[in-house]
Amino acid sequence: MSLVVRTGPQEYECRVGVLETLTDRLTAHHYKKVVLIHGSTSWNVAKPYLDTLLESEIECELSLFNGECTYAEVDRIAELAQEIDADVIIGVGGGKLCDAVKYAAVKVPGVQSILIPSLASNCAPWTPLSVMYDEEGVCLGFDIHNEQVGILLIEPELILNSPVNFFIAGVADTLAKWYESDVILSQPEHQTNAFLLMARAAALNCRDNIVQHGLQAVKDVQSQTLTPAFTQIVETIIAISGLVGGLGDHYARTTIGHAVHDKITVYPESHAYLHGEKVAYGVLVQLAVEHKWDEIDQLSTFYTQLSLPKSLKDLKLRHLKDEQINTFAGEIKQDDTLVSSGYPVTQEELYQAMTALEAYMKSRTEV
Repeated sequence: MSLVVRTGPQEYECRVGVLETLTDRLTAHHYKKVVLIHGSTSWNVAKPYLDTLLESEIECELSLFNGECTYAEVDRIAELAQEIDADVIIGVGGGKLCDAVKYAAVKVPGVQSILIPSLASNCAPWTPLSVMYDEEGVCLGFDIHNEQVGILLIEPELILNSPVNFFIAGVADTLAKWYESDVILSQPEHQTNAFLLMARAAALNCRDNIVQHGLQAVKDVQSQTLTPAFTQIVETIIAISGLVGGLGDHYARTTIGHAVHDKITVYPESHAYLHGEKVAYGVLVQLAVEHKWDEIDQLSTFYTQLSLPKSLKDLKLRHLKDEQINTFAGEIKQDDTLVSSGYPVTQEELYQAMTALEAYMKSRTEV
């Protein structure tokens, strides 16, 4: 059995005021030249937290992220770092930006990455891999890196000011960790591997934290109230969720939920929905494959409270014909993450699950 453990960033801290330490951290690491990649809207919120850095003697080249984690954007960031002979690339923004920054840092020898997420929408700031897209937003798969993130700093107040729909997507993406990984991690042959046991424990922690504190954390974002529950869910979304795949490698990374996300991006209608929202639907597809309708009922109530999609109809894909759904099922079956996980499913089972789920959700609506 091949199992490569990639635990997470070399240095991690989450607390109010942590960004005030950034300049001192750079100095301690002897970093003198910085490329800082930032988003557009999020930068207006994040910039005041970085005034100390921007006013320091550290040379800082700012550059706007293009919005998609494409190979061209990764190369652009890497070339910019080489042009100014940067020591480090700092990424301030969401998951796609973080993926692009850590990939670019790996491409330039001697350059480290520092990530400052402005959202808690997935575990991208934690993981040593990047999910890649083309310029139209179609998912191409993911690339694993041979280096971990250098430093990850989370300022809870910054994330509290992010749009609530991104936070809800993070809640959904994190909840998926348990449902996607447990079928593999619960298999008898994996019960004597210390790291797979730890990966399963992390996945269970994700589920329990989300179930117990997720709705409260969403309300905290809506009311702009910083609470221990909110910070706990932020760390669960970014760090604990990232540990699931970090400890469990391909045995615990993703299965049907994320495979559905990856392949549904071929439909332009899906681009209006966030990563976690599409994964949320994919989890229901997986549960339908497993004939766990009672679990679907329980999750449906939770999804309704958070306005998460429960069907193709909810994703504006009700127009897909049976033949198209069957083709879609075939694409899901061939997804690299699903294949590498070893999850046992056929194209026919996926097709039957999606059509059954559609009918089931329609019947629930009509009741």
